[in-house]
Amino acid sequence: MRPLPAVGVILLMVVSVAAPVTGFAPPAQTAGGSDQLPQVTPVDNTTNHLAIPASDVRSTTYNRSSIDVGVAVAAGSSDLRSDYATTTFERQFFQQDSETARDRLVDETLTDIESQRTSLEQRNEAAIQQYANGVISATEFLRQLALIDAESRQLATRLDRIRATAGTAPDYSLSPAQRFRLENNRGVLKTYRGPISQRISAETAGETEPNAVYVETSLEGYMLSTVSDGQYTRETYLGQDREQTAVDQFAQTNDSLGAVNTRAENLYPWLYSEQYPSVQTYGRSAIYQIQADHPNGRLTAYLDGGTANVFYETQTLDLTTVDRSEVATNVNQSVRVRVQQSFESGPLLVTVIDNSTGSTDDATVKINGKRIGTTGTDGALWTVEPRGEYTVTAITQDGDRVRVPVSGSV
Repeated sequence: MRPLPAVGVILLMVVSVAAPVTGFAPPAQTAGGSDQLPQVTPVDNTTNHLAIPASDVRSTTYNRSSIDVGVAVAAGSSDLRSDYATTTFERQFFQQDSETARDRLVDETLTDIESQRTSLEQRNEAAIQQYANGVISATEFLRQLALIDAESRQLATRLDRIRATAGTAPDYSLSPAQRFRLENNRGVLKTYRGPISQRISAETAGETEPNAVYVETSLEGYMLSTVSDGQYTRETYLGQDREQTAVDQFAQTNDSLGAVNTRAENLYPWLYSEQYPSVQTYGRSAIYQIQADHPNGRLTAYLDGGTANVFYETQTLDLTTVDRSEVATNVNQSVRVRVQQSFESGPLLVTVIDNSTGSTDDATVKINGKRIGTTGTDGALWTVEPRGEYTVTAITQDGDRVRVPVSGSV
């Protein structure tokens, strides 16, 4: 039995301000921006967020998924193949009569997972570029992300089962190289799945009610945001800030996790003033995850050691904590429509009130002609604000129509 090496996931809970780290100087963020600077947008009284630079945005729209038998079947088939591969590995592993044979099986299985992971990366990149160039629709783009999300989770499960199976075998342990490979893959796969992509997968399978999603893309990234169940959720990926072959800047310091904290605190100062996050690294992937539950919600961000920038981020914010201001109101003889915004691509509240009674009114809400949802009996609808100027239209059950032109958040 080979000795167990301490090379697995490193998890560090930071409880005080990190000391200066030798060998790492975080780059400053400037208004002008550059390829080497982070695209983390400041927001008052809450966490900053990752955003596509305005000059890079190629398309913005709203989309609502619906039941899609094709996507559901594809995801189900992939799940069955993954389950079969997992059970086959476990059976064959315990049939081997030597450590060498088990090592060979583990290596072959990791190679298979790495091949499928590479395919996911290529499909993700292709889907982003195709949608940004108008080759596929927003609906198809979100379908692709949903499938990639599902397959990423399946591959992660296979990795977990490899580790668990090896851990239960007497007189056997994974080699350091195998552990690094396993953790490298776990880290990469985490950045190809997110809360909105997962929800879209559930919507296409008919497992949950469809919800309007605001979508932005560039040639190398995307941002999805939505509002549901009293929360604003955001998922952003910027491929240009992930340099897999570059030197890991954090690893070159005398304290890599301290350097990550220094960098992350520079990007998310409000978060660090409220709650120090946990920091986790995955093998030698140069992917560093920070995560924290804070008073307004939760942030999970992934920094790349090659660029020292955040390249993938998910956030949730409780709507009750969101600062908002009334920016526009319009009235006709019957109805008053009020619009309150928070920050660009952030939560937006539309309220419809009956002028004659002062009570709330049920109405269908559109933004730039796209149907978003209905206000319901409380007369209010939370959604996501688009970039730039836009028009909110409310249509009551009696057919009254009120248009509200709105200047975008600054």
